[in-house]
Amino acid sequence: MAGNTAAANIESFTYSAMNSVYQASLTFTGQNFGAKKYDRIKKVLGASVLIVIFMGILFGGTTVLFSDKILLLYTSDQSVIKVGVLRLSIICTLYFFCGLMEVLMGTLRGIGKSWTPMFVSILGACGFRILWIYTVFAAAHSLKVLYLSYPVSWFLTVLVLAICLYWYIKKLIILKQDE
Repeated sequence: MAGNTAAANIESFTYSAMNSVYQASLTFTGQNFGAKKYDRIKKVLGASVLIVIFMGILFGGTTVLFSDKILLLYTSDQSVIKVGVLRLSIICTLYFFCGLMEVLMGTLRGIGKSWTPMFVSILGACGFRILWIYTVFAAAHSLKVLYLSYPVSWFLTVLVLAICLYWYIKKLIILKQDE
């Protein structure tokens, strides 16, 4: 439990960086949507995606690389550090998927589609993890399998959000052509 908690605290620094890009994506998308400058929404999305991928790889990679040393700030117990390193190595390696999920949700909310990311994230990030626990984790009961539910759920949620966003942006382009 202590290793998981320490790792989650460390991981939260990367999440804060990702969340700041989400906030910017939401704000800039909303402003451009309100001004009917739909072409700029794609630019905001592209920049936001590149930023979270870069930050996810940089921050996540750095965290994984130095995870055992960072965890020493929390404890000197090697069994606790081992659990923390396991969590960080699985979750932080693919943390950019969490950032992509955040950016796509922010973009959808910015174009006025707040229900879609809410339902997709509840089903993808929460519902899928519950299903994972009752199926995959029940069959292979280990912390590694449990921690894998995070990046897998992020990836699936990103796929669904990307499809939804593509569909909504395609509708915006059609609407703009009709004006």
